[in-house]
Amino acid sequence: MKRFLLALSLLFSTPCWAQSTADLFGAGKGLEMVGGVLVQAVGAVQLCGLGDEAPWRRAVEAINRRHAHCIAQASGWKALTDKPGVLAGIFAFDLYWKTDGAKARAQGVAAYCHWMPWKLALEPATATEEAKVRFLRERPEVTRNALDEFISLMDYARALGEDTRWIEAPCTDFWPAMKR
Repeated sequence: MKRFLLALSLLFSTPCWAQSTADLFGAGKGLEMVGGVLVQAVGAVQLCGLGDEAPWRRAVEAINRRHAHCIAQASGWKALTDKPGVLAGIFAFDLYWKTDGAKARAQGVAAYCHWMPWKLALEPATATEEAKVRFLRERPEVTRNALDEFISLMDYARALGEDTRWIEAPCTDFWPAMKR
């Protein structure tokens, strides 16, 4: 009986090749951040008429490809989403589109388009030093550090779909390192 219980416990225990909880937690926290950024960017493109949706949609697809690649290496990566068979990029986008996207649409064009430096984030060529100083002068409650962090985060999310070498990298870390 003891052998049967031991065999049964081994059968249902987490295999040694499965993803660790820490790996999944870190990847999930990154997915929360990036998913929200992608939805906000697409919402701003649609509501504010700035930039192009294509780079943000490419980032969603890159996340999907990365998730599929990691699942092929270790099935434990399936647990990154709550829905079996749904890849992380579309999962996060759909989840945040229902919440953040709905909030943006409810705020309306004037409010949503005014409160963030969308032009600087959605049209990177416009993020000149002069444009940043002008934005900060118009919005004194925003710190330079906060503005730079916002633009950097948007650049990071966009780059996921532009430089896709990270997709095929070993899945020890789900996300590529953020350049500072």
